[in-house]
Amino acid sequence: MKYVFAVFLLALFGNQSAAIAKEPTKPNLVLVMADDIGLGDIGFYHQLSTGKQPVVATPNIDELVKTGMRFSDAHSPASLCAPSRYSMLTGNYPFRSGKINGVWTPHAKSGIEPNATTIARIAKAGGYNTAFFGKWGLGESWLKQKYDYQKLDRGALYFGFDFALELPDGIQNSPLAFYLQQQFMPINLASQITEIPLKQTQFTGKGGRTLAAKMLGDSYWNPMLAGPIIANSAVRYIEQQNKTKPFFIYYSTQAVHIPHTPPIELDGVKIKGATPSSFGDMILELDVQVGMLIKALKKQGLYENTLFVFTSDNGGLPNKYAKELMQLGHASNLNLRGNKGAVYEGGHRVPFIAAWPDKIPANSESKALIVGLDMVATIAALSGQKIDPSLTKDSLNLLPIFTNTQASEQRLYISHQSKSGPYFAIRQGSWKLIMKTSSVNNLKDLQPYALYNLKENITENESGNLIADPKQVSRIQTLFNLYLEHRTSGNPSVISVD
Repeated sequence: MKYVFAVFLLALFGNQSAAIAKEPTKPNLVLVMADDIGLGDIGFYHQLSTGKQPVVATPNIDELVKTGMRFSDAHSPASLCAPSRYSMLTGNYPFRSGKINGVWTPHAKSGIEPNATTIARIAKAGGYNTAFFGKWGLGESWLKQKYDYQKLDRGALYFGFDFALELPDGIQNSPLAFYLQQQFMPINLASQITEIPLKQTQFTGKGGRTLAAKMLGDSYWNPMLAGPIIANSAVRYIEQQNKTKPFFIYYSTQAVHIPHTPPIELDGVKIKGATPSSFGDMILELDVQVGMLIKALKKQGLYENTLFVFTSDNGGLPNKYAKELMQLGHASNLNLRGNKGAVYEGGHRVPFIAAWPDKIPANSESKALIVGLDMVATIAALSGQKIDPSLTKDSLNLLPIFTNTQASEQRLYISHQSKSGPYFAIRQGSWKLIMKTSSVNNLKDLQPYALYNLKENITENESGNLIADPKQVSRIQTLFNLYLEHRTSGNPSVISVD
């Protein structure tokens, strides 16, 4: 396995490094998006909330907190990965794509228009090398049973990345295979794309029984290898960079999505069996991956000029995946109501940490209301570009918050959606209105459902649901109208792309 990847990576990175041109240095950006990580899965947040040592330690991520800025009111664009991934690439809420629930298989057309503005295209226009590693999850143009699975045509390269090592739909959907620069990347010299038994994917059904179906993928597929391949490839990429041209790495890790298949070890650290459960092991693996990126940046003398951001695509996993850890005091979403897929805070309030030596105050906290998709406008500012607001309609520049250098543009509101509808929410200040409708695209049936003052009721306890309070009628109507205005404000403009 190592031999196959080493040959391809050496060839590609060597060519890219040779092509680097001299130009003024801008800050590098590494954006790590974890999969299904909640606030309580990070050791620092757990200890801050409970006053107790975490069940699973995350020393590398905790170090980012100590050296950077943590956000206490940060949110994913949606409470589920597919729609969030659209937003993180485009700076637009999921409903603007026409596919409000996202794209769930590589056999579906991407919600991103071919000539849409993306975070990678912005970075590239600003003079950055751009690289993507990990789970793509934004669709392809394949037709089932009728496509050459040896290559991609609508993956990360198509949308602006110079380099891409990607899993089309992570470790949970076929094809379970790596693609390097759009070409099938065999795990083993004898690998081929074929049907593989579900047992090999390590998905299990109720009661732990292995399901009988098959999935398409690398004949040598082993989900335990996914994280190490992604992490080591990103490290190799960093090692080939230099200080003459900035780079943007979008690191979309597979951890901690199911199946929970931790590697035996990673970077010399024991992973499998190191915590009370395989879920805990995956949290540990995630932390080690982050540590590997930081260590590589420091080794190359690049860390001091790098903005390093860590966040998650949605809230933490449901409790059924963390039973062993919960018995020891672990809570993926702390005391928040809901989890991944929910319109409640536990579904979308996520860790967000930004570190940048000598630019972002160490061990600082921001209570600013932000959304992960704000990184699109942020990299535009980082690269010195002005982007037409009609292209990235929902993204705000976070640099003023990071550096405390100037007054930042205040986010007036944020919106949320549940796993597949029909629940939506609008948040303005501390007030959050939840609405319900008959189907995700039916605004005619949309009705107020719940009202919470998060300042007094962060857990969204039903005893504090003010939807029937006659004193709140005007507030409910104002928030309801604001959401309708937001939902009907149009899709992003598109521009011609060479």
